[in-house]
Amino acid sequence: MRNNIKHVSKKGFYTVEAAVFLPLVLLAVLSLGYFMRVEGTWENCIHGAVDESALVASKSYDRANATLVGPAVSKRINTDNPVIDEMKLKGLKIMYSDGLTDDLTSYTIHTSIDLQLPLGFSRTFTMEQGIKFRGFTGVDERGEPMGAEGLESYAGQRPVWVFPHSGEKYHSENCTYVKASVSPKVLTEALKRKYDGCGLCNSKDIQAGTIVFCFGSEDTSYHSGMCSSIDRHTAVIDESEAAKKGYRPCSKCGGG
Repeated sequence: MRNNIKHVSKKGFYTVEAAVFLPLVLLAVLSLGYFMRVEGTWENCIHGAVDESALVASKSYDRANATLVGPAVSKRINTDNPVIDEMKLKGLKIMYSDGLTDDLTSYTIHTSIDLQLPLGFSRTFTMEQGIKFRGFTGVDERGEPMGAEGLESYAGQRPVWVFPHSGEKYHSENCTYVKASVSPKVLTEALKRKYDGCGLCNSKDIQAGTIVFCFGSEDTSYHSGMCSSIDRHTAVIDESEAAKKGYRPCSKCGGG
């Protein structure tokens, strides 16, 4: 009789324990699902902002187009993310100079989501993310026709590629050294998935929308502008100018 009583008591204890902890486990699982939903919405907001900013940057040669970034980003975020309760664009500055770089545009995205959580709880989630980019602008130089003499002089020029911060030789465009040089890219979520952050410059902490640098197809990381590994970026100058500056032909490609 005693054995039966003990067995029933233990079984009853387990039943009470399950009744207490099972709702807590279910609540934790449901809450995790809500948090993942919020995180996914924020990632989508940043992607949309960077995408629209890149499109505006590509058309900034006509400076009037740069003023469209505010309406374009706001419309994209609100259209792609209907669950957002509030969206603001703060601190919008268009085509300014920071003393080092000109034609910059920057702004901050502010979004909030009001979620109804299980058991009658509610919470407001907010996010702020800064975006900065440079418009692809240039100089519109209009002059007189070159004429026969000018064409002859122009035809005599031979562009070569040099490494201004490292290297003492000039190269042809198809040289393997040139193809392995670094190139600037806008940091997007797609780029983060393709490349890892550089451990040397901690580029994983760089915000989306910032210009980063990547090497050729063999590189697995993206780098900040301050990284010591990106000294190998190229510049194009005339062969005669390269010779004046002390550069010698590349022994691999002949320099041209």
